[in-house]
Amino acid sequence: MLSLNQRFLLDKFLGLFERNLIEPFLEQRTVEVEPIFIIGPPRSGTTVIYRWFTYYLAEEYAYITRLANLFPSAVYLVNWIGLKLLGQNLDLQQPHSYGQVKGFMALDEGHRLWPWYLDSRHPTDHHRWRNVFSHTDYPHRQTLTPSVYQFLRGIFNKLSILMGSRLILNKSTHNANKIHYLKAIFPEARFLCIVRDGRDVAKSLLVAREEIEGDRHRWWSLKPANWEELQSLPPHISCGLQWEALMNEMEGQIHRLEPQDYHFLRYEDFLAAPFETLKAVYQHFDLKYRVSDDQNLQYLKKPVSYAEYFNATELADLNRVLAHSLANWGYK
Repeated sequence: MLSLNQRFLLDKFLGLFERNLIEPFLEQRTVEVEPIFIIGPPRSGTTVIYRWFTYYLAEEYAYITRLANLFPSAVYLVNWIGLKLLGQNLDLQQPHSYGQVKGFMALDEGHRLWPWYLDSRHPTDHHRWRNVFSHTDYPHRQTLTPSVYQFLRGIFNKLSILMGSRLILNKSTHNANKIHYLKAIFPEARFLCIVRDGRDVAKSLLVAREEIEGDRHRWWSLKPANWEELQSLPPHISCGLQWEALMNEMEGQIHRLEPQDYHFLRYEDFLAAPFETLKAVYQHFDLKYRVSDDQNLQYLKKPVSYAEYFNATELADLNRVLAHSLANWGYK
């Protein structure tokens, strides 16, 4: 496996090749992409919904692959090779963990597409390559720079040309607090916002901290604006308030859009009636969908409830600190 530094250098080399020998032959200026971004706090069920959403979509669409995520500067070249050798890989049965679906041509969050590029990052990160592809930092500089705009527009334009569709789908929890940026870059963008009970999200975030970071006290995944304050709190409260802060940031940005440009989907409703819930999304965005296949219900696993994870004190804490937000989203 390549180190981050090696991958960074290879990405820049391949990007130089693509920029000089491939891009001049692509009609990027005539492309008008129509992205649909599936967003929500981490551990909200976005990955499962993304996979079902694409599986039953009866229209041609482009999407971000793992190869695109690994080498974003050469997204056309690496995906052209990947499609030729491997083809698309969109099987519902594919294993996945913590948002990452296995396979080079599988659906990917595109973490490395969202660094807001070098000139929009914090000055201290410019000379530390290990931070170039960091996808968890809260944007330090609230500006959309020309290089960020051109970088992301170029990636989506090239994916649209390569995969033959103006409709581009992407799920990334790391976009939950970047909606206004994405709408500025892609005026035709629409957003599917996933909502899940904050106590279940807190439970899942804690499990991720333990399994990935090895410590319940170490922060994991997307950081809201007040993350440093939340990091010092007891882990279960920190995770609960991480969900609340990201939901507030997402809601505050999404309601600036026109109603036809966004749709809220409750994860619990999806688990109870997946086909009916997705049908409402397709209709809201005026998309064609395929007839449902009930045999795939066996692949929809219902997670263990937060009530079986937290002790009585922790649960009382969460109910107290999240009371307003839980009520706001219809949870008792």
